Amino acid sequence: MKNKLTRRDFIRISAVGAGVLAAGGLGIKELITSAAECQYSETKTLLGTSITITLVDSSRDNAEAKVKDTFAEIERLSSVFNRFDITSELYRLNKSGQAIGASSEFVSVLSSAQYCAELSGGAFDPTVLPALTLCQESFAKAKDKTKLPFSVAQLDEVKYLVDYKEMSIKGKDVVLGRNGMALTLDGIAKGYIVDKATEYLRGRGVSQVIVEAGGDLALQGMREDGQPWKVGIQNPRSGIIGDCYDVIQSSNACMATSGDYENAFTPDYKYNHIIDPRTGFSPQELCSATVIARDTLLADALATAAMVMGVDETLKLLESLDGAEALLIGKDLKSYTTSGYRALSEHLST
Repeated sequence: MKNKLTRRDFIRISAVGAGVLAAGGLGIKELITSAAECQYSETKTLLGTSITITLVDSSRDNAEAKVKDTFAEIERLSSVFNRFDITSELYRLNKSGQAIGASSEFVSVLSSAQYCAELSGGAFDPTVLPALTLCQESFAKAKDKTKLPFSVAQLDEVKYLVDYKEMSIKGKDVVLGRNGMALTLDGIAKGYIVDKATEYLRGRGVSQVIVEAGGDLALQGMREDGQPWKVGIQNPRSGIIGDCYDVIQSSNACMATSGDYENAFTPDYKYNHIIDPRTGFSPQELCSATVIARDTLLADALATAAMVMGVDETLKLLESLDGAEALLIGKDLKSYTTSGYRALSEHLST
């Protein structure tokens, strides 16, 4: 039997104080149940997604003040990484091809992106934006969604601009090596921001907290009965809001889910926002990848990489990383997991 949650996209969270699965970002205020005096939740739209913070504190005033301060920090970080904001460092880098004297946060995320690109053999590549833009714009204009709306020549032109090795980071200076290169940090910046928000709250004495940003999620603490939180993972093909493919348990987790259903260009999901940087096309083996890792930034990047790498490469890579686990769901809805994932899993749909 499948469990129910709410929201269609990404990771779904559940707190089971009453034995039912609660909402994700839209109903996250119901997630934490505690003997503490107050639980407080707030959601804002930043980086093109809903970010929700829920925490338990001794009073509403204390909780509200901490959440307010945390969102102020998130807004500051969002202004660094938003590629649509003409004042952001990422926008300026994409426009000019260089960022001289970049902020520590910007350099940190770009350095992490380079690391994840190397780690995944280029399956995760922040310079994939030109290929993604070609697909987005071409399919948006196409009348026939069953045919490729761009030519091989157009694809070759943008593929030349996709190569993370052409991004140079020296101290606080970032330079893109080819004219027309551009970055998207959509597959890593949200994870970084979730980590920073959680770290910020932890430094202020918060021990029970959930921070969720469009499916990137970090949680800490236990339920009121002393049991771990339960986290539901969306069924990528059910078409039913809140249909949960699997449930895991954790009291301290960082995770992210990537899926072809999140932003599909065609009704059959064949072409979607997940682009293999090496081919310029959407990969065809998986429809969903959930990764648990040491931090949300790494989970975010590896979930994207997993969609590109497919089952064998992903499992081989994650088995070599300490604390990394994954649930991969194929286009046929068959599941594949790392060796340690089943220890976290309450049940697995087949």
